[in-house]
Formats: sequence, C-alpha cells, structure tokens
Amino acid sequence: MTTILALDMSGTPRAWINCDEAISYHAKNLVAWSLGETVAEYHGGFNRITGKQSKLETSSIIAIKGSEFHKHTRVLLTNPTLFARDRHLCAYCGFTHTNHRFFSRDHIVPRSRGGKDEWTNVVTACVPCNQEKGAKTLNESDMSLIYVPYAPNHYENMILKNKRILDDQMEYLLTGVPKHSRVWWPTV
Repeated sequence: MTTILALDMSGTPRAWINCDEAISYHAKNLVAWSLGETVAEYHGGFNRITGKQSKLETSSIIAIKGSEFHKHTRVLLTNPTLFARDRHLCAYCGFTHTNHRFFSRDHIVPRSRGGKDEWTNVVTACVPCNQEKGAKTLNESDMSLIYVPYAPNHYENMILKNKRILDDQMEYLLTGVPKHSRVWWPTV
C-alpha cells in the first residue's frame, strides 16, 4: 500500500498518511503544494451540464496548510524509533537483531544519577549489556560505546518509520538528513 509523505508548510516532513487521507486534504483544499509522482486518482460524480466526471489525484509528497503538523517540534523518543536510529545494534557489544525484545533503552548517565531521558543520553542495549551496566556510569561499569548517540531530525525520523518509501520520497527526505545520521550507514 502506498503511503503519502505529508509535510508542513515549510516543507518539514511530519507524517505518513494513506491515500484516502491525502485525497481528503485535496478535497478540503488544504494541500498547499505537492511534489513527486501521482500515486492515486479518485473519481467522483458526473457534472450534469458538461457530463465530465470529477477527479482528484494526489502526489507522493504533499504539503498541508494550517497548523495541524506543528504539534511536535522535536522527534518523539520511543523505543522503536531509538532502536531504528541505532540500527538494532547494541551500543556496547555490537549484538544486532531485528526483534525488539532483545533490546532495551539504556541511559548513558543513569536516571538515578540525574541523567535525562533524551536522545543524546540514550542508546540501544541488548538486555545482558543493560543488566551488566545497571545504574553505573560508563567508567564505573568499565564499558564503552561503539557509537555516539544523537537526536534524529524529522527527515531521518520519517525514514526510520517507513519501510516502503518511494524513490521520490526518499530523494526528498535524504536532502534533510545530516551526514552524521546512521541512515547513511551500509545495511547491517
């Protein structure tokens, strides 16, 4: 099933929506501009005078008018997004697996020591490494990080959320992904 990349008026990616939702935005005249290939076409009724059938179509990328997508200024930190950012790779031992149940969120500076639950203080850890580190600092646990944590931007977040991205959507998204992103890593 094709998903549409929905942007805010500034062009920042905000959501993946289905074709019905995209057509609804078109019907309500809420699409400011669009890019990419036409991916869906919906036909309506016939005009009594001209006999022509109404038609709405949507491209793979649309910018939505209004403030609906300005709710989140930062990418929300969730375990699935964290694990995707880190390519399902334990930050301590390098273990990799696609099943989330093998991983947990580790706070580099433990929360019990004042560490915050934010992108730059969390990494993906396999369950054994997280248990070994416990509430200790890296020095106390004699463990080190394989990679540095960072906060993904909205462009990268959209790539992390969708496995079926069309070429024109990926081209658009990659223009906003910083070079330090793990999206650029070769596939593990």
